[in-house]
Amino acid sequence: MNTTFNTPGYVSKYFGKYEFIQESPGLAITCIVLQTFASLVGTFGNALILIITARSKGTMTVQSIFIVNIAISDMYVTLMADPMSIVGKIEGRPFFMQYPMLCEIIGKMCTISCIVSLGSITLLSFNRYILICYNSYYEKIFTRTSCIIMCMSLYVLGIIMVLLNYAGIGGHGFDDKSLECIWDRKATYSFTVFFSVCLVWIPLTVVGISYFKLFLFVRNKRKQVTSKNSAQNIDNKSLRLAKAIFFVYAVFSICWIPFAILLVADTDDTFSHEVHLCITVFAHFHPSFNFFIYYFSNRKFKSDFHKIFHIGKKDNVKVSLSSVRKIKSKSSLSDMKTSSTNLKTSSSDMITSLSDMKSSSSNLFAS
Repeated sequence: MNTTFNTPGYVSKYFGKYEFIQESPGLAITCIVLQTFASLVGTFGNALILIITARSKGTMTVQSIFIVNIAISDMYVTLMADPMSIVGKIEGRPFFMQYPMLCEIIGKMCTISCIVSLGSITLLSFNRYILICYNSYYEKIFTRTSCIIMCMSLYVLGIIMVLLNYAGIGGHGFDDKSLECIWDRKATYSFTVFFSVCLVWIPLTVVGISYFKLFLFVRNKRKQVTSKNSAQNIDNKSLRLAKAIFFVYAVFSICWIPFAILLVADTDDTFSHEVHLCITVFAHFHPSFNFFIYYFSNRKFKSDFHKIFHIGKKDNVKVSLSSVRKIKSKSSLSDMKTSSTNLKTSSSDMITSLSDMKSSSSNLFAS
């Protein structure tokens, strides 16, 4: 960083245009390539999640409301935040100095998006927990209206976190170490700690306890179950989506825990820009994984995906053609058997006719 940014009482070094690529070409190119891939794959995957959910037969289930909410919030990261992060690594701070409001808006929207995404995952995990462990209360708690209200409240919470900036608490802008528009970790340290705890640690603890209790409940239920049908309902209907959402939450946690630790640990801003850069880029990978998690852990989602892209139809055609050939061969064999039977019948009739003719001729001579 050989460029300085001077304001009254504040001097900071930052990367200028192309300086990051020139000084650290290996790290720069790797980050740009990975974020480009994550942006394309994540946008495509989350769009497919929305399409598949919309194409599902029947009315939208309550869990689908949360899944749609996750996909929409994640699409902001892949469609807007990631591309602008790539711009930041190429252009550096000078680009956003020309458009100061742009960087602030991107950072604030990213904060709202992360709160909505993590909150939706937490609510969906709680949804699975109530469905399996306290089924009698499920329909009372999770109606369509209540689920929509829960999702909207997450946006309200995110907006409140952003509006606190105007009260002098926290902030958003271009971070010179992670080279992207994000939460200002240096604005208010106490609120940064609060933000880290609320964003990651509290939901991580709540969902972890919920899944642990769910695991114990299912294990005990399998031991005590006497009806095969009820055991099948637990395995197939409830646990399948719970498993998928657990993986989504695990990926989110793995991606964001290092960032939450970094916010609190680097109090004096002494960590290198490489550390900040790698951890922040890794944190923004989570929206790109959700499609693959749904695909490999949910058979219905996988089947719907195959239907959209007509995957597996050729195999079905081959199977149907082979079936037709088998049917034709069987029918031809049966026709041959029938023909041979008819031939035998005809030959026996001819023999009978010849014997009748002989008896007639003998009677004629006898007379």
